[in-house]
Amino acid sequence: MIDLGLARIGRLLQHTPQTWQAIHVAGTNGKGSICAYLSAMLNASGVSCARFTSPHLIDRWDCITINEKPVSETIFRQVEGLVKQRDQDEKIGATEFELLAATAFEIFHRLKVEYGVIEVGLGGKLDATNIMKQKSVTVIAKIGLDHQSFLGDTIEEIALQKAGIIRSGVPCVVDDSNEPKVLKVIQDHAKEVGGVQLHYPSSDSALVQVLTEEGYEPHQVQNLACALLAFRLACPDFDHSLSRLLPLVKQLQWPGRLQRIDLFPILGRHQEALLDGAHNSQSAEVLAEYVNKHYRPRSQSITWVLAASKGKDVDSIMSHNIQPSDQVTAVRFGSVDGMPWVKAEDPATLINQAICYGVDTKNTYDSGDDVRAALEWASKSAGDRPINHMITSQSPNHLIIVCGHAIWLGGPSNGWDESEWLIESYKKGETPTFIAHIKAGIEELAKDDRAVLMFSGGPTRPETPLSEAQSYYNLALANSFFGLSPSSPAAAPLMDRIHLEERALDSYYNILFSLVQFWRVNYHSSWPERLTIVSHAFKRNRLVDGHCAAIYGLDPDDEELKRRVGFVGVNPPGVDDGGAVEGVGNEKKEAMQGVQLAMGQWADDPHGVGEELAGKRRARNCWGVDQWLFFNEHERRMSGVESRLLEDGSEVLVDGDEKRPWAR
Repeated sequence: MIDLGLARIGRLLQHTPQTWQAIHVAGTNGKGSICAYLSAMLNASGVSCARFTSPHLIDRWDCITINEKPVSETIFRQVEGLVKQRDQDEKIGATEFELLAATAFEIFHRLKVEYGVIEVGLGGKLDATNIMKQKSVTVIAKIGLDHQSFLGDTIEEIALQKAGIIRSGVPCVVDDSNEPKVLKVIQDHAKEVGGVQLHYPSSDSALVQVLTEEGYEPHQVQNLACALLAFRLACPDFDHSLSRLLPLVKQLQWPGRLQRIDLFPILGRHQEALLDGAHNSQSAEVLAEYVNKHYRPRSQSITWVLAASKGKDVDSIMSHNIQPSDQVTAVRFGSVDGMPWVKAEDPATLINQAICYGVDTKNTYDSGDDVRAALEWASKSAGDRPINHMITSQSPNHLIIVCGHAIWLGGPSNGWDESEWLIESYKKGETPTFIAHIKAGIEELAKDDRAVLMFSGGPTRPETPLSEAQSYYNLALANSFFGLSPSSPAAAPLMDRIHLEERALDSYYNILFSLVQFWRVNYHSSWPERLTIVSHAFKRNRLVDGHCAAIYGLDPDDEELKRRVGFVGVNPPGVDDGGAVEGVGNEKKEAMQGVQLAMGQWADDPHGVGEELAGKRRARNCWGVDQWLFFNEHERRMSGVESRLLEDGSEVLVDGDEKRPWAR
C-alpha cells in the first residue's frame, strides 16, 4: 500500500531520537547511485555511516547498510519486530515503507552512526524519509515523469514534490542538467523556504571535465559530481581531493545499474550479460545511449530479457531501446517481499509491444514465469553477439592477500609518520613494515596479469569504523601505488584488480574471507588456482602450514598445498624468521611470546572455533561486523561450501571427505 504522509512515521519515531546527521537525496533517476557514492566517500574517510535506499535488491534488509555492509538479518529482524509491535500497540496503521524507514532509523540510532545517507522512497515532501530533522545537505537529482498518480501529471508538479525535502539553512545540491522549468520550480521553492543556498555541480567545470576524461558516461558524471559536491558541503574539514576519492569510487558497482554479470551460476557456462533496471523513459534513454555506444557498433542485433511491473510506461521505455533487428524474450517476476502492491506485467503484453516496434515474431519468446528458461533462450539466441558475450579464458586465477595489522588514519606524511597510525603500543616501529607489506602486494600484482590483490582486515579499533583493508588501500593510493600515478594508463589495470575484504578479525579469516571475496568479485563463478599471502615472515608457519592446510583440507606437507600457496614475508625490525627477537624492548618480547602461544592454540584448534580463539575475535569486533562467510542463503548454496552457523553469529567450515571448492 502507498499512502503518502508524515503523521504515521512521526508517531512511529516519536521515541527514537535522530542522533546522526542526514544527507537526504531525492529525484527520479540517479538518486540511488548518488547515495552509493556518498556513503563510499564517508566510509573511506573513516566516518561511521549508514545508508537507506529502496527498494531492496534481494533480501529486505539489504536496503540498509552500515559502513558499506548490509545490516545483519538478525539485527534487522529484531528491530523490525519492535517497530511492528509499536505500530500494533499504538494502532498507528503504518504502511510497509513507513515500517521499513522506521526500522532503518532505529538501527542507525542503536548503532550510533555519525551520518545517514537517505534516499527518498517516493516524491519527497510527503515521503516518510522527510520526517528527518537533522539534515546536513539535501540533494535533488535528475527529475522526470514517474509515479504521476501520486506526484502529479506534469514535471513541474513532480519537481515541486521532490523539492519538498529542502530545509531552511541547509545547503541543497541540484543536478543542473535538469530541464530549465524543473530548475525554476526548485529555485522558487528554495526562496519560499528561505535561507537555502543552492549549489550546482557544473559550476566546477574542471571536475566535470576530469570525470568525463576518466570515461564516465554523461549521467554518471552528473551523479558523481553531485555526490562529490554534497560530500564537500556535509564534511568541509575532510580530504576532498579527487585524486584520493576517485579511485575509491571506481571500485563501486551499483547493483542493477549498467551492471555486468556472468550467467555461469544459472546456465553453467560463462556468458556475460548487462543488467539494468531502467524503469522509466529517462532511465531507458540512458540505457539506450550506453547500448548504442558500446554494443550496437559490434552488432545491430541486441538480445533483450524483459520484465516490468504493471503501470509502467512500457511503450516509452521500449521506444528508446528496441529496434527491428533485436531479439526479445519476456518473463514474469514473482512476488516482491515487503512490497505486495508491486505486480508483474504479463509477458505477452511486453512481447506484443516489442513487435509493435518491428521485432520479428520468430525472434521473440514468451518465458512465462520461468526466468531460467528466459536466460537460456536469450543465451542461445545471442550466441557471441551483444549484449551477451563470452568471457575469455584469461579471467583471474591468482589471489594475493595482504593481511592487515593496523589502521592508517591519513595524514601529510602518507603513512611514514607513525603518529598517523592506530597501533598497539607493542607495534611501535612496525609501520614501515606494514607499508612494505602493501608495496610487496602491489609488486606481486604487477607481475601477473591474472592476479587479484585483496587487502584484508576489518574495523578493529573503537576510535574509527575505518577498516584495516580500506586504510591500506588509502595508503597505497596516497603513495601513488609506489611509483604509479592514479591517472596514468599503467595504474588503471592494477587499480581495477585491487579489492577489499573488510570483515576479517584474525589471520585465519584474512585467508578464508578473502577466498570467498575473490569468488564473489569473480562473478560467483571460479575460485583461485593459487594464493600468495603477504605478511610477517615469522608468521609463515601459522598462515600456510596452519591456516591454509586447515582451509584447504590438506596436510601441511602435501605437495598440493605447496604448489597452491606462496608466501612473501617481511619482518619488523629486530625479529627473525623464527620469531626470535633481538635488541627490542620487553613489551615486544612479550608480544612475540604471545605469538608463539597462539601458534599452539591454532595447532589445537585449526579453524579457531574454540572459546580461546573465537573469544579473541569477538573482543576485536568493536563495530559488530558480521562474521558470516556468505551474505545470504542463496549465495551459500551457489558456493558449494559446507559450513555451519554458530550461536555467536560466526560461520565456520565443516570438515568432510570431499575437497572444498577452492581445493579442487
